[in-house]
Amino acid sequence: MIIAKKNKQKAWNKGFNKETHPGVAKISVTMSAKEKTNFYEWQQKNKPKYVNLQISPLLAEFYGIMLGDGCIEMFVRTEKIVVTCFSEQVDYIKYIRRMIKRLFGKTPTVRKKKDARAIDIYFYQKYISERLDFPTGIKLKHSLKIPAWISCSQSYLVRCLKGLFETDGDFTVASKNYTYVIKFSNRSQSLLDDVYFALKSLGYHPQRRKVDVRIARKKEAYKFAEQISFRKW
Repeated sequence: MIIAKKNKQKAWNKGFNKETHPGVAKISVTMSAKEKTNFYEWQQKNKPKYVNLQISPLLAEFYGIMLGDGCIEMFVRTEKIVVTCFSEQVDYIKYIRRMIKRLFGKTPTVRKKKDARAIDIYFYQKYISERLDFPTGIKLKHSLKIPAWISCSQSYLVRCLKGLFETDGDFTVASKNYTYVIKFSNRSQSLLDDVYFALKSLGYHPQRRKVDVRIARKKEAYKFAEQISFRKW
């Protein structure tokens, strides 16, 4: 027995848009005039919910990490946060991942960079830059600053400085000339200025140089390292 195949009819509007077909244009006008689309209820039920970032010491520290080794990349439909660490910093990588999970409600991905001793911690989400109030793209094209909500609170400021020094800071001891230095290095002059004045506001005597801000008094260097629970010493 031969079964006749049904001929599939081509949709009348296939390949057309409102500029090339009057029927499609009429549908477009009708839909635009509606207060709610046919998919409104479905859209509301399936609308993604994004975590509101609450001001906290944890957020202040993460903001410092972003100023140091983080960036936000912009895409057409979403954004991407990337924090780069040395691959040897296993515990710190875990720490940042837990921090992101708590702040953004999303577990980030870890990827090793090719031909480099570096790890990228990253995740995608909408409206990150708006919620975090952080610039997108190449950071040095912006005037990087420590936000006022952090600067006006000593506890927030200490946590932000911790994030900054953990990413772009180091502690060095030169036994030959008895120097003890903890410093923050960065190419953003506006950020270096903010770090300098932040340290002064905490009672330290920092030195502002071209590419870094440092504390070079032994007692102060150790005191600050203890105050921020510095990992790299």
